[in-house]
Amino acid sequence: MRFSRSELVREVKVLQKVANGFLDRSTTWTLNELKSALEALSGEATRRIELRELKTNPNKGAHEVGRRRGGLNVYAGITGCWELHPKNGLVEFCGLASTKVELFNAENDERVAMWRMELGAHDAPGCYFHVQILGDREDPPFPRALPVPRLPSIFVSPMAAIEYVLGELFKDQWEKAVSQLRPDQDYWRSLQGERLRCLLSWQEQQLRKPVASSPWMTLKAAKPKADLFLMS
Repeated sequence: MRFSRSELVREVKVLQKVANGFLDRSTTWTLNELKSALEALSGEATRRIELRELKTNPNKGAHEVGRRRGGLNVYAGITGCWELHPKNGLVEFCGLASTKVELFNAENDERVAMWRMELGAHDAPGCYFHVQILGDREDPPFPRALPVPRLPSIFVSPMAAIEYVLGELFKDQWEKAVSQLRPDQDYWRSLQGERLRCLLSWQEQQLRKPVASSPWMTLKAAKPKADLFLMS
């Protein structure tokens, strides 16, 4: 998948501002580091860039809505690794493209959940945009040797994956923050909305094609064009 480099850089900057009150301030330097790595991409050599652990603030019960409250006081640790190929102002995700989310019990720092939001390789057997549960250890459940399920996903950029986490842990609070009528929030909504429309439109086009397989298997096998999200 190809994206505008300047668009990715601005996406990081805007998320930093919108999510400021939800992130552990001692770790937000990792977003600055990611932004600088994107800005420094040049030439035509493939580079690997990483997001070192970004943590959210702990928030007991906010992962439910209204008066409902969760039982654990948790925070998220988010890391990522992406192989990027720069060319003519664009950035191509051309290899490993994974955002890893770990949830920790804030009382003892014990990991209680983990998933990875990824873009697949061109020959990947599952959905190109997918989520995998655990799979980073040898022991069950979901051991490394069992690379399923690859759950379909609609989150295509690392920053969108981070928003998903914030929306899960801080449901009402995040909804309020991202709904404000301010320039940063306006840009965020516009960018993420346009990408979602592009993705859903592409999926609809796949399902309108005459095929002999089931609709699900058609979507599972479909691979998008690299310029799907290059919006004018």
